[in-house]
Amino acid sequence: MVYNALMSESQKVLIADSSKLARRLTEKLVKKIRPYTDVITVETVEQAITKLQDNRVDLIISALRLSDDDGTKICQYVRENLHYLPVIIVSGDVDSRVQERIMSSDVTDYIDKAAGQKGLEIFLRGLLRPDDQINGKILYIEDSAVVAHATKKLLQNHNLDITHTLSVTDAKAIIPTKDSAYDGFELVLTDYYLKNNETALEILDFVRNDLGLDKIEMPFVIMTGDENTENQKQILNLGANDLIGKPVNQEALVKKIKFQIRFTQFHREKSKNK
Repeated sequence: MVYNALMSESQKVLIADSSKLARRLTEKLVKKIRPYTDVITVETVEQAITKLQDNRVDLIISALRLSDDDGTKICQYVRENLHYLPVIIVSGDVDSRVQERIMSSDVTDYIDKAAGQKGLEIFLRGLLRPDDQINGKILYIEDSAVVAHATKKLLQNHNLDITHTLSVTDAKAIIPTKDSAYDGFELVLTDYYLKNNETALEILDFVRNDLGLDKIEMPFVIMTGDENTENQKQILNLGANDLIGKPVNQEALVKKIKFQIRFTQFHREKSKNK
């Protein structure tokens, strides 16, 4: 089943920390930034996974070390079952060895405890800011003129700048280099099956491997009518950020795209200011 994140108006955040005080402070901070956020708090990896099985969640904030296991185990569960649901790890261990281990487990980002509540607030404020502040530039690949027209109109009505192309070959010509892709676009939206026997995997491989742009630097949302879970997992494992089922739910498409652009813009700004 395609994971339908961000479908309701209220965000849901899962906070995992062994410290009751830390959980309370982080919950207070999340609600300060976005008052109507639904917050679920847990103190173990086991509790976190149980909650994820029973609840739709939009964001996870976890300590690195929980009382029963490593916090990255939550991320491993997410990647296997919920795909690109963002997982933010908060830890005082900032040496490169620990950070490399975290990133290799596909943790979305890493926050140093030394930054304190103010640092966490700045990070979360950028990540949770309202959707209506989001605009961005999208490279859109779709070989159906009718579908492309409707989708472009929908996204343009949400302040998104669309560059449409009919094929992977044409898309590669628009972004021949890493800099042209990074400077020109903040997201790639593509149908899975395209003309001339092309598929989304070809442009995905080009961006991830030839250009060297990762999931945070250049997110991909892929539209697919394939309901086979294993096939969906393969697409995500090859570098897609999210999938949207066909026929496309317009509200879901806009929310998924705006979430990915929001996170990418925040990450780019954060990297620029380092």
